[in-house]
Amino acid sequence: MPAKLIIIWDYDSALGQINSTMPYNFDFKHIYEEIENVENILIKAKEKNIKMTFACIGFAAEESVYPFGNASQIKKISEAGHEIASHSWRHEWFPHLTDKQIFRSLERSKQALEKCTGKENSVSGFVPPHSRPMSWYKKYSVSLGDRAIYPFHKGGDTGYILRQLSLLNYRWCRVLRSYKPVWEKILNSGAKEEFFFGKWEIHNDILCVPQHYTGFDEYARKYLEKAVEKNEALVIVGHPAALSRNKSESADNFNEFMNIAEGYIAENQLETYTVTEYADKFIRQGA
Repeated sequence: MPAKLIIIWDYDSALGQINSTMPYNFDFKHIYEEIENVENILIKAKEKNIKMTFACIGFAAEESVYPFGNASQIKKISEAGHEIASHSWRHEWFPHLTDKQIFRSLERSKQALEKCTGKENSVSGFVPPHSRPMSWYKKYSVSLGDRAIYPFHKGGDTGYILRQLSLLNYRWCRVLRSYKPVWEKILNSGAKEEFFFGKWEIHNDILCVPQHYTGFDEYARKYLEKAVEKNEALVIVGHPAALSRNKSESADNFNEFMNIAEGYIAENQLETYTVTEYADKFIRQGA
Protein backbone atom coordinates (compact mmCIF):
# COMPACT_ATOMS: atom_id res chain seq x y z
CA MET A 1 0.00 0.00 0.00
CA PRO A 2 1.41 3.44 -0.93
CA ALA A 3 2.38 5.99 1.71
CA LYS A 4 0.16 9.04 2.14
CA LEU A 5 1.17 12.71 2.06
CA ILE A 6 -1.02 15.47 3.48
CA ILE A 7 0.20 19.07 3.10
CA ILE A 8 -1.47 21.76 5.22
CA TRP A 9 -0.81 25.45 4.59
CA ASP A 10 -1.30 28.03 7.35
CA TYR A 11 -2.43 30.97 5.22
CA ASP A 12 -2.31 33.88 7.69
CA SER A 13 -3.24 36.64 5.20
CA ALA A 14 -2.75 40.33 5.95
CA LEU A 15 -4.51 40.57 9.29
CA GLY A 16 -3.09 37.25 10.42
CA GLN A 17 0.44 38.44 9.72
CA ILE A 18 -0.17 41.62 11.70
CA ASN A 19 -1.53 39.64 14.65
CA SER A 20 1.34 37.13 14.62
CA THR A 21 4.34 39.41 14.01
CA MET A 22 6.15 41.61 16.49
CA PRO A 23 5.96 45.27 15.37
CA TYR A 24 9.71 45.56 14.91
CA ASN A 25 9.68 42.52 12.56
CA PHE A 26 6.70 43.59 10.43
CA ASP A 27 7.08 44.71 6.84
CA PHE A 28 4.04 45.41 4.66
CA LYS A 29 5.70 43.91 1.58
CA HIS A 30 5.46 40.46 3.21
CA ILE A 31 1.69 40.59 2.83
CA TYR A 32 1.98 40.84 -0.94
CA GLU A 33 4.74 38.24 -1.03
CA GLU A 34 2.48 35.78 0.77
CA ILE A 35 -0.34 36.33 -1.73
CA GLU A 36 2.06 35.80 -4.64
CA ASN A 37 3.47 32.69 -2.98
CA VAL A 38 -0.01 31.19 -2.75
CA GLU A 39 -0.39 31.71 -6.49
CA ASN A 40 2.91 29.90 -7.05
CA ILE A 41 1.82 27.05 -4.77
CA LEU A 42 -1.36 26.65 -6.81
CA ILE A 43 0.66 26.51 -10.03
CA LYS A 44 3.03 23.90 -8.59
CA ALA A 45 0.14 21.84 -7.19
CA LYS A 46 -1.54 21.81 -10.60
CA GLU A 47 1.70 20.78 -12.32
CA LYS A 48 2.16 17.88 -9.91
CA ASN A 49 -1.57 17.06 -9.67
CA ILE A 50 -1.42 17.32 -5.88
CA LYS A 51 -4.34 18.43 -3.72
CA MET A 52 -3.61 20.29 -0.48
CA THR A 53 -5.39 21.83 2.50
CA PHE A 54 -5.30 25.60 3.03
CA ALA A 55 -6.22 26.86 6.50
CA CYS A 56 -7.41 30.45 6.01
CA ILE A 57 -8.52 33.14 8.42
CA GLY A 58 -12.19 34.05 8.10
CA PHE A 59 -11.51 37.80 8.00
CA ALA A 60 -9.75 37.43 4.63
CA ALA A 61 -12.96 35.96 3.20
CA GLU A 62 -15.12 38.86 4.40
CA GLU A 63 -16.15 41.80 2.22
CA SER A 64 -13.26 44.16 2.82
CA VAL A 65 -10.48 46.07 1.09
CA TYR A 66 -7.51 44.37 -0.58
CA PRO A 67 -5.18 42.95 0.64
CA PHE A 68 -6.98 42.49 4.00
CA GLY A 69 -9.92 41.01 2.16
CA ASN A 70 -8.89 38.46 -0.44
CA ALA A 71 -12.02 36.43 -1.03
CA SER A 72 -11.29 35.97 -4.73
CA GLN A 73 -8.08 34.05 -4.02
CA ILE A 74 -9.69 31.89 -1.35
CA LYS A 75 -12.44 31.03 -3.82
CA LYS A 76 -9.78 30.28 -6.44
CA ILE A 77 -8.05 27.86 -4.06
CA SER A 78 -11.33 26.04 -3.47
CA GLU A 79 -12.24 25.92 -7.16
CA ALA A 80 -8.84 24.32 -7.86
CA GLY A 81 -9.96 21.35 -5.76
CA HIS A 82 -8.05 22.12 -2.59
CA GLU A 83 -9.61 21.99 0.85
CA ILE A 84 -10.38 25.18 2.77
CA ALA A 85 -10.13 24.93 6.57
CA SER A 86 -10.49 27.56 9.27
CA HIS A 87 -7.43 29.22 10.78
CA SER A 88 -9.70 31.23 13.15
CA TRP A 89 -11.33 34.55 12.28
CA ARG A 90 -8.32 36.86 12.68
CA HIS A 91 -5.45 34.67 13.90
CA GLU A 92 -6.13 35.15 17.62
CA TRP A 93 -4.11 33.76 20.54
CA PHE A 94 -6.75 31.27 21.71
CA PRO A 95 -5.41 30.65 25.25
CA HIS A 96 -6.26 34.27 26.14
CA LEU A 97 -9.75 34.44 24.61
CA THR A 98 -12.98 34.28 26.57
CA ASP A 99 -15.44 31.42 26.03
CA LYS A 100 -17.63 33.63 23.83
CA GLN A 101 -14.69 34.89 21.77
CA ILE A 102 -13.53 31.34 21.06
CA PHE A 103 -16.97 30.20 19.97
CA ARG A 104 -17.58 33.23 17.76
CA SER A 105 -14.16 33.03 16.12
CA LEU A 106 -14.76 29.39 15.22
CA GLU A 107 -18.33 30.09 14.12
CA ARG A 108 -17.78 33.24 12.07
CA SER A 109 -14.64 32.00 10.33
CA LYS A 110 -16.52 28.91 9.19
CA GLN A 111 -19.47 30.97 8.01
CA ALA A 112 -17.31 33.50 6.16
CA LEU A 113 -15.21 30.90 4.39
CA GLU A 114 -18.22 28.84 3.30
CA LYS A 115 -20.02 31.95 2.04
CA CYS A 116 -16.89 32.91 0.11
CA THR A 117 -16.53 29.55 -1.62
CA GLY A 118 -20.25 29.02 -2.05
CA LYS A 119 -19.93 25.53 -0.58
CA GLU A 120 -22.24 24.90 2.34
CA ASN A 121 -20.84 22.78 5.20
CA SER A 122 -17.52 22.46 3.36
CA VAL A 123 -15.27 23.89 6.11
CA SER A 124 -14.82 20.91 8.38
CA GLY A 125 -11.31 21.47 9.73
CA PHE A 126 -9.61 23.85 12.14
CA VAL A 127 -5.93 24.74 12.40
CA PRO A 128 -5.20 26.65 15.64
CA PRO A 129 -3.32 29.92 15.04
CA HIS A 130 0.12 30.04 16.63
CA SER A 131 -0.34 26.24 17.11
CA ARG A 132 -1.92 27.12 20.46
CA PRO A 133 -2.97 25.80 22.87
CA MET A 134 -0.19 23.28 23.26
CA SER A 135 -1.58 22.11 26.61
CA TRP A 136 -3.95 19.15 26.77
CA TYR A 137 -4.92 18.49 30.37
CA LYS A 138 -6.71 15.22 29.68
CA LYS A 139 -3.34 13.90 28.52
CA TYR A 140 -1.53 15.58 31.47
CA SER A 141 0.37 17.70 28.96
CA VAL A 142 1.08 21.29 30.00
CA SER A 143 2.87 24.00 28.04
CA LEU A 144 4.02 27.11 29.89
CA GLY A 145 4.30 28.80 26.52
CA ASP A 146 0.51 29.07 26.33
CA ARG A 147 0.76 31.65 29.15
CA ALA A 148 -2.67 30.56 30.34
CA ILE A 149 -3.85 28.00 32.87
CA TYR A 150 -7.11 26.05 32.66
CA PRO A 151 -9.79 26.53 34.04
CA PHE A 152 -9.01 30.25 34.45
CA HIS A 153 -8.39 30.37 30.71
CA LYS A 154 -10.42 27.61 29.06
CA GLY A 155 -8.82 28.35 25.70
CA GLY A 156 -5.55 27.07 27.15
CA ASP A 157 -6.76 23.48 26.89
CA THR A 158 -6.91 21.53 23.63
CA GLY A 159 -9.74 19.41 25.00
CA TYR A 160 -11.91 22.50 25.49
CA ILE A 161 -11.26 23.66 21.91
CA LEU A 162 -12.27 20.23 20.60
CA ARG A 163 -15.57 20.41 22.47
CA GLN A 164 -16.38 23.80 20.92
CA LEU A 165 -15.49 22.50 17.46
CA SER A 166 -17.88 19.61 17.94
CA LEU A 167 -20.72 21.98 18.83
CA LEU A 168 -20.17 23.81 15.53
CA ASN A 169 -20.05 20.64 13.40
CA TYR A 170 -16.35 20.76 12.63
CA ARG A 171 -14.85 17.33 11.96
CA TRP A 172 -11.09 17.68 12.47
CA CYS A 173 -8.45 19.75 14.21
CA ARG A 174 -4.69 19.80 13.71
CA VAL A 175 -2.74 19.12 16.89
CA LEU A 176 0.88 18.48 17.78
CA ARG A 177 2.24 15.13 16.63
CA SER A 178 2.20 13.85 20.22
CA TYR A 179 1.20 15.04 23.66
CA LYS A 180 3.36 13.79 26.49
CA PRO A 181 2.63 14.02 30.23
CA VAL A 182 4.53 16.81 31.92
CA TRP A 183 6.75 14.38 33.86
CA GLU A 184 7.75 12.61 30.65
CA LYS A 185 8.69 15.94 29.06
CA ILE A 186 10.97 16.70 31.99
CA LEU A 187 12.66 13.28 32.00
CA ASN A 188 13.19 13.27 28.23
CA SER A 189 13.76 16.97 27.64
CA GLY A 190 17.01 16.41 25.75
CA ALA A 191 15.89 13.46 23.65
CA LYS A 192 14.88 13.90 20.02
CA GLU A 193 12.47 11.38 18.57
CA GLU A 194 13.07 11.21 14.84
CA PHE A 195 10.46 10.31 12.24
CA PHE A 196 7.66 9.74 14.71
CA PHE A 197 4.24 9.21 13.09
CA GLY A 198 1.61 10.41 15.55
CA LYS A 199 -1.73 8.66 15.71
CA TRP A 200 -4.91 10.03 14.18
CA GLU A 201 -7.24 9.95 17.19
CA ILE A 202 -10.87 10.97 17.66
CA HIS A 203 -11.79 12.98 20.76
CA ASN A 204 -15.20 14.59 21.31
CA ASP A 205 -16.13 13.46 17.78
CA ILE A 206 -13.27 15.56 16.38
CA LEU A 207 -10.46 13.86 14.46
CA CYS A 208 -7.10 15.05 15.80
CA VAL A 209 -4.68 15.39 12.90
CA PRO A 210 -1.03 15.04 13.99
CA GLN A 211 1.38 17.77 12.92
CA HIS A 212 4.49 15.78 12.04
CA TYR A 213 6.83 18.45 10.68
CA THR A 214 6.89 22.08 9.55
CA GLY A 215 9.01 22.76 6.48
CA PHE A 216 10.35 21.15 3.32
CA ASP A 217 14.08 20.93 4.04
CA GLU A 218 16.37 17.91 4.03
CA TYR A 219 14.84 16.63 7.26
CA ALA A 220 11.36 16.82 5.71
CA ARG A 221 12.59 14.94 2.66
CA LYS A 222 14.04 12.22 4.90
CA TYR A 223 10.73 12.15 6.77
CA LEU A 224 8.98 11.55 3.46
CA GLU A 225 11.45 8.81 2.57
CA LYS A 226 10.75 7.12 5.92
CA ALA A 227 6.98 7.41 5.34
CA VAL A 228 7.35 5.68 1.97
CA GLU A 229 9.54 3.00 3.52
CA LYS A 230 7.01 2.30 6.29
CA ASN A 231 3.80 3.01 4.29
CA GLU A 232 2.82 5.72 6.75
CA ALA A 233 0.72 8.89 6.47
CA LEU A 234 2.86 12.03 6.75
CA VAL A 235 1.47 15.47 7.62
CA ILE A 236 3.68 18.33 6.50
CA VAL A 237 2.90 21.93 7.45
CA GLY A 238 3.92 25.04 5.57
CA HIS A 239 3.34 28.80 5.64
CA PRO A 240 3.03 30.56 2.27
CA ALA A 241 4.76 33.63 3.67
CA ALA A 242 7.80 31.52 4.60
CA LEU A 243 8.51 30.57 0.98
CA SER A 244 10.16 33.98 0.68
CA ARG A 245 12.57 33.27 3.52
CA ASN A 246 15.80 31.34 3.27
CA LYS A 247 14.83 28.76 5.88
CA SER A 248 13.26 25.29 6.03
CA GLU A 249 10.08 26.48 4.25
CA SER A 250 11.86 28.34 1.45
CA ALA A 251 10.66 28.14 -2.16
CA ASP A 252 13.77 26.16 -3.14
CA ASN A 253 13.13 23.57 -0.43
CA PHE A 254 9.45 23.40 -1.34
CA ASN A 255 10.20 22.84 -5.03
CA GLU A 256 12.73 20.11 -4.22
CA PHE A 257 10.27 18.43 -1.85
CA MET A 258 7.55 18.50 -4.51
CA ASN A 259 9.87 17.00 -7.11
CA ILE A 260 10.72 14.12 -4.79
CA ALA A 261 7.06 13.58 -3.97
CA GLU A 262 6.24 13.54 -7.68
CA GLY A 263 8.83 10.81 -8.19
CA TYR A 264 7.32 8.64 -5.48
CA ILE A 265 3.85 9.20 -6.95
CA ALA A 266 5.03 8.15 -10.39
CA GLU A 267 6.35 4.91 -8.90
CA ASN A 268 3.02 4.27 -7.11
CA GLN A 269 4.76 4.57 -3.75
CA LEU A 270 2.91 7.68 -2.61
CA GLU A 271 -0.59 9.17 -2.72
CA THR A 272 -1.59 12.71 -1.75
CA TYR A 273 -4.80 13.80 -0.05
CA THR A 274 -6.51 16.74 1.58
CA VAL A 275 -7.14 16.16 5.27
CA THR A 276 -10.84 15.45 4.82
CA GLU A 277 -10.25 13.11 1.87
CA TYR A 278 -7.76 11.08 3.88
CA ALA A 279 -9.99 11.05 6.96
CA ASP A 280 -13.05 9.87 5.04
CA LYS A 281 -11.17 7.14 3.20
CA PHE A 282 -8.88 5.73 5.86
CA ILE A 283 -9.97 6.89 9.32
CA ARG A 284 -13.69 7.34 9.71
CA GLN A 285 -14.55 4.28 7.63
CA GLY A 286 -11.97 2.18 9.45
CA ALA A 287 -10.07 1.28 6.25
